[in-house]
Amino acid sequence: MSRFTTLEAFVVGVEDSTTLLKLYLERIRRAPHHPAYHLAVCEHTDELLTAVRQLRRAADDELSPALLDGVDALLALAEASAALALRLASFTPERLAISLDGLAQATACFVDMVRSFSGETASPDISLARHITQRLRGVLSAEQPPVTTPSTTQNIRRITTEVTFDGHEDPFDDLAVDTDDDFLDDVIGSLEGAFDAAIHGAMHGPTERGVPDQVWSEGQLEADPPPEVRQLFTEIAAGYVQPIKDFIAELRKGGFARDWLEACRPAVVNLRRASETMAFTDLSGRLERLESALLQDHIEGDRRRYGRHWKLRVLSAYADLEDYLPATFLVPPAAASSESIIVTTLLKQVEGVGQRTIQKLFAAGMSRLESYTTGRPADIALASGIKRSLAERICDRFHAYVRARETTDTALQAQFLTLVEELKQRHFEFKRATLEEWYRRTDSMEKKRCRKARQQVMWRINIALVELEQLDVLHEIRNAVFDKRIRRLEELAAAFPRPV
Repeated sequence: MSRFTTLEAFVVGVEDSTTLLKLYLERIRRAPHHPAYHLAVCEHTDELLTAVRQLRRAADDELSPALLDGVDALLALAEASAALALRLASFTPERLAISLDGLAQATACFVDMVRSFSGETASPDISLARHITQRLRGVLSAEQPPVTTPSTTQNIRRITTEVTFDGHEDPFDDLAVDTDDDFLDDVIGSLEGAFDAAIHGAMHGPTERGVPDQVWSEGQLEADPPPEVRQLFTEIAAGYVQPIKDFIAELRKGGFARDWLEACRPAVVNLRRASETMAFTDLSGRLERLESALLQDHIEGDRRRYGRHWKLRVLSAYADLEDYLPATFLVPPAAASSESIIVTTLLKQVEGVGQRTIQKLFAAGMSRLESYTTGRPADIALASGIKRSLAERICDRFHAYVRARETTDTALQAQFLTLVEELKQRHFEFKRATLEEWYRRTDSMEKKRCRKARQQVMWRINIALVELEQLDVLHEIRNAVFDKRIRRLEELAAAFPRPV
């Protein structure tokens, strides 16, 4: 038996796990207190550890002593990484940053070590793996200072300031979708937002109380008031806050009724006045910032262009309130609807559409199928700020979906079975390209192409699962590697009634 037989199975088995691990480490940097990201890191470090242990048990008679030393070094690295991943959520910001750097280095070293195993005679360099292992163990053994209750700031800001959509988030989307046009839109949108904010600051200057908006957003506020003041305000706010929460919840979905805005404004004014009466200065500043943002649509002339920037400002202002006084202002994120999952998945299938474009469309209120099947591309482009050519491609994709949409359970199940078989084939092609890259020890364009083709089939399966009313399965496989996804999808397919 060739010694590569075991190694090949190991390589293709850990490819998706190392890829997702790198992705989730970066996500934790952006949202340190997001529990789903920490859970995903734990899951994928554990999968790597399991894979190395299986390789070690199977490799005794097939690998040279030098390669066995490499596998042992890899095993120690995987054990240290998995142990550290379990502790990440309890670390202070400084210690978390050090840990994330160490895990990122460990993942890169893991990939390089595996790639070095393809040499027929050369033994892997294990000195770097041992050095990183010692570093991870040092972080684990360091004395941990008292842990305070983590702030929800990062999680809240991810939910609000990005105007997120109610779609199904597949981590592989970040790796497979072509986002070149979307990146350009992102740069242009950022410049527009900065220019718009500069003009707004020049035109309107400080708020009524003489404090610029940016002071409140940067957290340069006075000390917290006594607990009894907070409690008193919470009791007063109970009668006013619900219209504000209803308005924000709908704004996060992308659209809102005009009368909701009219009901929200006086509630914010009343709460701001109450906080001023109580000398609750830092809170009144945040409420004044929200009040100012809500009034801006009366000042701005071109509301169609300004709408998405106005929403970002309103949601950003409300994010500070949620973070500062969550017991009063926190609005839980809404559960994803079946229609929103279909809409976001169809959008991702259009060339040039990424998260930035989807955010623009949802912020403009286009979160339903009929928005694209009945709307004109020119109107969609004008309302959302995207290119007309991109809006035309989006509408074409939605019309094609409606024309091909199956309606009977039997037809849906048959379509699902076909898609699962196609996913298996695309995953096999991806594994083959992964091995070719491993042997060549260089990055492969073929592997990238196969990854994208595999994800495109997965998007179609996501829609099929929604139409089959299998949302639980869809969310269950979201963070899983593709081998596990395929096994779960085959289990679901086996449960379908056999045709007579």
